[in-house]
Amino acid sequence: MKRRIVPASPAELLPLQIESIGASPEQEAIDRPNGYPYFHWLLTIEGEGELSVNGHTWKMTRRTGVLMTPGTPHRYEAKNGAWHSGFVTFHGSMAASFIQSFGWSSAERFQWDDGDDRISQFLAEMLTLAETGGDPSGLQLSSDLYRFLTLLKTDARTDNRPSITKRLERIQLLLDWLETEFPDPGIGLTEMAAMLDIGERQLNEKFRELFGQTAYAYLIQLRIRKAKEWLPSRTDWTIRRIGEAVGFRDASHFVATFRRKEGMTPETYRRLYGTWPVT
Repeated sequence: MKRRIVPASPAELLPLQIESIGASPEQEAIDRPNGYPYFHWLLTIEGEGELSVNGHTWKMTRRTGVLMTPGTPHRYEAKNGAWHSGFVTFHGSMAASFIQSFGWSSAERFQWDDGDDRISQFLAEMLTLAETGGDPSGLQLSSDLYRFLTLLKTDARTDNRPSITKRLERIQLLLDWLETEFPDPGIGLTEMAAMLDIGERQLNEKFRELFGQTAYAYLIQLRIRKAKEWLPSRTDWTIRRIGEAVGFRDASHFVATFRRKEGMTPETYRRLYGTWPVT
């Protein structure tokens, strides 16, 4: 039996707001030449379907889903027997900019790994909440929708590369090491690459894919972040001592780097934020 729930929503439009959510144990053929009026997520729970959109025809097997923007023409139908699908449609004052910020196109196909069903399970939990009426304000489902979309970003993939979560797992040893060893001014690209037993070029490629910057730039960013934590709270420390404590060899380099990254000197930052209570 098809389940389609239209959850409660507040009078004012939320940044992300579910329009409908449901599941179809025997998904019928759908043809929408004018698309759907809201963002539309469709995934396979069991069986297999086929979806055509933007000149592409994609198989919809288990651990596969498609996100389409409003008004994107598409059609889909079951293949090789029954197709059990799940869906959520949504809109919101920030929905378009949120999807754009993740770099997703008008129709994006996602896949995730065998044995990892968190995406399907999370959608099922959202559907259960909507069915029980346990969220009369719609705020919980709005929050859950945000978490669901970020889960797509981290745990699914839109190309042949592993998911962000899998790629982070491969360098987590280095990230953990940097969190404790960042004060050492002797750390460079060579030392970081050696931690993972890979080449320096390969290390930079991994960091650019994940963080949009080189591994050494990530280290500098980490040092500046730690300095921003300590400048307001360790008021008895000089600027020079803060700089040395976070891994800069001399105060002038610390001040110049901090100004370039934050648009102000460390001393100015301390004056601006030093009055905030420290917890």
